[in-house]
Amino acid sequence: MIKVADGKMGTREFTSIILLSIGMKITDSTPSQLYIAGENAAWMMPLFFIILIGVPFFILLSLMKKHQKGLIDLIFSLTGKYLGTIITFSLFLMLSIGVIWSVRSYITIVNTAYFQQAPIQALLFLMLLFCFFVAKRGLETISRSAWFIIPTIEILLIVLIVSVWKEVDWMRIFPIAGPGFKQLIKESASTSGLFSELILLTAFFSFTRSYKSFRLAAFIGFTISCFKMVLFLALYVAVFDYPSTLKMLYPHQQLTRIAEFGESMSHVEGVFFIFWMVGSIIRFSIYLYLIAFLFAGSLRLDKFEPLVLPLTGLIFLGALLFENVFILNPFHRQFFSIVSWILMLLPFILWVIDWWKGRRKNEASKSSLS
Repeated sequence: MIKVADGKMGTREFTSIILLSIGMKITDSTPSQLYIAGENAAWMMPLFFIILIGVPFFILLSLMKKHQKGLIDLIFSLTGKYLGTIITFSLFLMLSIGVIWSVRSYITIVNTAYFQQAPIQALLFLMLLFCFFVAKRGLETISRSAWFIIPTIEILLIVLIVSVWKEVDWMRIFPIAGPGFKQLIKESASTSGLFSELILLTAFFSFTRSYKSFRLAAFIGFTISCFKMVLFLALYVAVFDYPSTLKMLYPHQQLTRIAEFGESMSHVEGVFFIFWMVGSIIRFSIYLYLIAFLFAGSLRLDKFEPLVLPLTGLIFLGALLFENVFILNPFHRQFFSIVSWILMLLPFILWVIDWWKGRRKNEASKSSLS
């Protein structure tokens, strides 16, 4: 029996959105950022992310269940109009800056690894154009596209592991604690913003069919993404060794270049590139839609879909401000450190405000009865 589309996301669709938003970070410059922080033990950092981001996220979930509201409405409900506007607009700015950096980073990968002769401006324009066409179709289409492509991407990642297995030497990941557990925990806290999309994606709560569906999808998607990052961070070190991984901005692309299936099937990186590119386009269409949603929410606008086009244009212009992505690296680490602490503390702040308001309400009701 054919189900009538209701415009809502189910568990599998929202899980796919999380897997693309967070899980695909194994293919960009995120590993290189984590190697700087955790050295050869960077593969342990996503395990700390599960706690550092998971605890604030579950606090946020409890508030969402209580009030039956997504992130934006919850912020305005608890903090008021003016403070709510400041907080949500700040989230919009943080996500926009992060997307500008990520898009520029992805285009650098495409340019240096596959299309060296193509102008950066043309590659950037084409990518964002495709992202816009997907994003303007709405979140239901985005989520269905994510669900359609994610099984292929996950299967290709397994195939990639198998194809390079003969190059693996697991002894290279030792010493297992790298710079030490204290340093790992400290660096994990300052870089957890790299996985902070989980907090921001709670803005899409109203687009899911139920709280139970949202919670299950978030748990599955985030857990798989973290353990996938653990596996590939360890794999990159086991194949390339440390500190070679420290000098690689894009270890995933290097891994696809050495993948082969016998003498007759070598240089298969083009196959991985095609599906990586499709997944990247859907991933950034999610970000564009979320940016528009946050911007409209900060201004309390009812319609936000028309904002996708001008905001895509701003992302394009922002990504062109810098000659190359490498000059952004010193600022990138500081930026994500700030973002990490803000997004980890936000759920606790909202919980304290909710508790305080509840206490005042109880005291007022008791005084009225007396």
